[in-house]
Order: sequence, then structure tokens, then C-alpha cells
Amino acid sequence: MKLAVYGTLRKGSDSVGRIENTALVYPGHQRFPAMIRDASGGGTIVEVHEVDGATLIAYDHYEGVAAGVYRREIMKVVMDDGTMADAWVYLAGEKLLEQRKSFVAITSGDWFDR
Repeated sequence: MKLAVYGTLRKGSDSVGRIENTALVYPGHQRFPAMIRDASGGGTIVEVHEVDGATLIAYDHYEGVAAGVYRREIMKVVMDDGTMADAWVYLAGEKLLEQRKSFVAITSGDWFDR
């Protein structure tokens, strides 16, 4: 299965795309980013990786899914080569969204160009 990553999980892969109608933000601090749905956002640059079920469960734990820090859902990725891919992605969960007033946009949408 495919996992789209946009922040600290990026490795510099060539499998790059963008998730439209989103924004990349600092969620009240600048240690790691969060992606939020935002119809007026410029989109978020992601790398798409192939992962197995065990790896995805490990990432769920790392991303604090059970605690509500992030939530995982499938979104469309427009790849740099023009193709489309469906991939799991971690969006800001309820715990981060509680701090929405403190979010600061990463205007490039690219964690590597912040």
C-alpha cells in the first residue's frame, strides 16, 4: 500500500507529488509539521512510499493516532509525472486541531523548503 509523507518522515525520494486542497502548518511549534484540509491552501508536497501493514501500524503508533494527535486517511496525490495515486496520509488530528489558532503556515507547502 502507499503512504504519502510530508515532514519528518521524508527521505528525499524521487517519488514526489502534491496533495491539493491542503496546507502544511507548524502546529503551535516548529519541531514538526502537520497537514490540514484547506480549500484555499496551496497544497502539500509529499513523497509516496510503499509500505506493508505492519509498517503502517508502526507509523500509526509513531504519529499518535490512538491519542488523536494525527488521523490517517486515503487522499489523492498528483504525482510530479502527472499520474494520480491514492495514498494513506496523516492529517492533523483533534489534539492538534485544538491549537488551530496558533498554526503558522509553511507557505511553500514543502517541508524541505521552509
